[in-house]
Amino acid sequence: MSNLDSRRIAFIVLLFSVVFNSIGQIFFKATRIAHPTDSIFSLFYYVETWAGLILYAISALCWLWVLSRVQLSYAYPVLSLSFPIVVGLSAILFSEAISPLRWIGVVTIVIGVSLIART
Repeated sequence: MSNLDSRRIAFIVLLFSVVFNSIGQIFFKATRIAHPTDSIFSLFYYVETWAGLILYAISALCWLWVLSRVQLSYAYPVLSLSFPIVVGLSAILFSEAISPLRWIGVVTIVIGVSLIART
């Protein structure tokens, strides 16, 4: 396998880490919306909380695998792609109002990550 192929695979696994982390956040928010008055500890009785934690764990495993293959200064900024994913899903799933200024910030993050990914 060439160095370029290895780097592409690492980038794909890094994106999996970002996606699993983002969806975990969505599960956490869904749990809190469904049970707004429950204590933090009672949230562990719900499957959504556990789904979020499992996705976080998978994200962490992907992250550890990536760190053994690419520089942290390359990988860490890519994690910020979780921002546009979470903002977009929050708007769709939770009907959150996203201001134009927030969307500009999200686009700025995506542009920055695309520049980093080219290095």
